[in-house]
Amino acid sequence: MEQFAIIIPAYKPDQKCLNVVQQIIEAGFQNIIVVDDGSGKEYSTIFKSLELHKEITVVSHAVNQGKGRALKTAFHYILTNKLPFKAVITADADGQHSANDMVKLAQHLLKTPDQVVLGVRDFTGKNIPLRSRFGNRFTRLLFRLSTGVVLSDTQTGLRGIPVKYLPQMLTVIGERFEYEMNVLAYLGKNKMGVGEVTIDTIYLDDNQTSHFHPLRDSYHIYKVFIFYGLSGGASFALDIGLYWVFIQLLKDPAPELFIILATIAARILSSLFNYYVNRNKVFKQGSSKSLVRYYILAAFIMLTSAGSVHLLYAEWLGRGEMILKVGVDAILFIVGFVAQRAWVFRKE
Repeated sequence: MEQFAIIIPAYKPDQKCLNVVQQIIEAGFQNIIVVDDGSGKEYSTIFKSLELHKEITVVSHAVNQGKGRALKTAFHYILTNKLPFKAVITADADGQHSANDMVKLAQHLLKTPDQVVLGVRDFTGKNIPLRSRFGNRFTRLLFRLSTGVVLSDTQTGLRGIPVKYLPQMLTVIGERFEYEMNVLAYLGKNKMGVGEVTIDTIYLDDNQTSHFHPLRDSYHIYKVFIFYGLSGGASFALDIGLYWVFIQLLKDPAPELFIILATIAARILSSLFNYYVNRNKVFKQGSSKSLVRYYILAAFIMLTSAGSVHLLYAEWLGRGEMILKVGVDAILFIVGFVAQRAWVFRKE
């Protein structure tokens, strides 16, 4: 176990942190880096007691900077001091990760030294808090749609990372909980191997000790999908606004064609706006082929929408064309997101 370093970001830890550290030492790990993420003076006794163990190094932040920054601080510490580890194992300080599971990850890392290994939990048990069960499933779905990568547990903090990948991990954006999700997206985008090891699912006190803030941290995790939705909404509003403007401008000069001309002109300008925002603000990548792909996809979605609504209305239902339109377009909204991420704005 001397080949591995255990990294534990800790913010306002309690006795559970001391317990898990003791278990890690008893499991044979000899190198533990605990990052005090600005916990404050009232928690200094806990960190001083940790430093009494020869296996533990405590690195401190003056103020709270977030879990992502705490992990990066530990990575910096290892690389700066050129510590001779083969891999690091990141774990939480609240007792949700057992020392036995860390041993499992270490054994897997020895067999697959080129893989990042995730400790994945089973969320089907009745003892799992509802917010954790729902959050995991919802995040897995959005992560799959956003990146095309299928993982069993996207929110696990128990991860094994070969030290040779740490310089790359330092380039991944994010300072708080979103950093761990961004790391998974980075692994998928760069085709880096990811392994999974089943671990115990442990929730203490219904997970009340978690420092995860549902609104703030969920925004950082889901913001690509949120921005995509906002981009679509803004483009729709622009399309309607431009349509009205062109109607006013063309009604007298072209009384027979002003609706068609206004529709085409508004759609071209609003789609160019949508393309620019999606390429530069949402997906933040693309190529010289992106514009052509974008309009091919737009034509496909338009024809699919019209054809699907017509078929459902004419052949099966015979009513509710507006509801059908909303339902079909909601599905195509997801299809468009996946297609733009995987094809239109893909990294060449």
